[in-house]
Amino acid sequence: MAPCRPVLVAAVLLVCLMPIAPSVADETPPMLLGACDAGDLSQEPYDAWFTPGYEGYVPDPAVLAALRQQNVEGTELTIFFGTWCGDSRREVPRLLQLLDAMGWPEEQRRLVAVDRAESMHKRSPDGEERGLEIYRVPTLIIERDGVESGRIVEHPALSLERDLLAIVSGASYQPSYASYPVVRQWLQQGMLTDANINADGLAAQVRNLVADEGELYSAARVLWTRGDVQEAASLAAVNCALHWDNAVSHMQLAEAQIRAGQLAEARKSTLRAMRRNDDPERAEDLIDLIERSRVSEGGDDAEATANH
Repeated sequence: MAPCRPVLVAAVLLVCLMPIAPSVADETPPMLLGACDAGDLSQEPYDAWFTPGYEGYVPDPAVLAALRQQNVEGTELTIFFGTWCGDSRREVPRLLQLLDAMGWPEEQRRLVAVDRAESMHKRSPDGEERGLEIYRVPTLIIERDGVESGRIVEHPALSLERDLLAIVSGASYQPSYASYPVVRQWLQQGMLTDANINADGLAAQVRNLVADEGELYSAARVLWTRGDVQEAASLAAVNCALHWDNAVSHMQLAEAQIRAGQLAEARKSTLRAMRRNDDPERAEDLIDLIERSRVSEGGDDAEATANH
């Protein structure tokens, strides 16, 4: 297993105008990147949140007993998480406590810490997440004999022990963010690169699965940061079809369209957002979107309209 890579992210130096005054650095905590283990999380500064979370979690005794009866031979477990992420800080210590309590073999589990930077959003230096479509962290993936059995995304649907028992026992299980398995299927089938696909039709497939406008947008953001800009724009269009009256969903679509080079469409999306916006604090972001689409294309900023 490759060692973790601590990354120290420094803030901009604030330099005083007085020649004799020292510069001041405001540094953010380091973060782990890549393959690591619980021992790394037990060290400073991560122990401040890892140790209380680990020691304070008590799995349900009855469910834990049922987990101990499961045959996990040939079952591999991978946890993708971020030391910068509040959900990871809450769930990962609890999950490792659960795995230790049920006796899950150390050699059949691994931890992979991912980045938060825009250029490496939810990715690791060695690409362990490649092909797995990690849209939110933490994401726990369970595989039996190399085939995925299930995953827990960001937080359990019921509890960590009940969710894990359902997956390893083969019982019916629907994770949080239930639309994500459908999105992975769309990607595999080429739906999101097909120019003839109707976004409303795709939206109908996930309408009863999507909780809010942030669910599909999180996936779209992962797609565009890794270079899949067409897929990101198509997914943002599906999200917009689900939340047509929401100004933010149109802004998100405009951002994805700009990144995909769909500048005329991005202007239309931004104008739709403007018509729906009731928050003055979004004005600056809306102006930025319309300017980026207009200036990038080199055209005028004549108002474009579009009907849904």
